[in-house]
Amino acid sequence: MTIAEDDPRQPYEQAAETLRREIRDGVIKPGHKVGSVRDLASRFDISPTTVQKALGVLRSEGLLTTTGRGNYARDPKQAVPVAGHLDQGGNLSEVLRQLEHVTSQLSELRGRVERLEAAQPGRADENQ
Repeated sequence: MTIAEDDPRQPYEQAAETLRREIRDGVIKPGHKVGSVRDLASRFDISPTTVQKALGVLRSEGLLTTTGRGNYARDPKQAVPVAGHLDQGGNLSEVLRQLEHVTSQLSELRGRVERLEAAQPGRADENQ
C-alpha cells in the first residue's frame, strides 16, 4: 500500500490512519507488533522518519506501546491518550522513549570501556 498523492493529508497522517483503522478493526490485535519501522516504510513507500512520526501519533493516542523490542498495538477500548504534545513533530512519550534508549546505550558503552581499560596491562595500577 502506498500513500495517496492526491490526499491532502500528510503521508504520516495517512499511514497513522491506516494503522489506527487496523488496530480498531482488530486486524492488528492488542499485544501484537504493528511491524518494524523498516517494514512499515516499505509497506507505505515512505521514509523511516515519516513512519516514526506516524507511530508517534498513535502512541500519543494511546493505541501503541513501544518497548525495546518494537511497537505493539494496545486495546483501543483501553487506550488512554498521552497528554502534553511538545510540538507538531513529536510528543513527550516519544522523547522519553528516545531518552531511555540513549541512556541504555550510554550505560552499555560505559561498561565496554571499563572492561577494555581493565584488560589493558598496567592500566589497573594507573587508576590507583
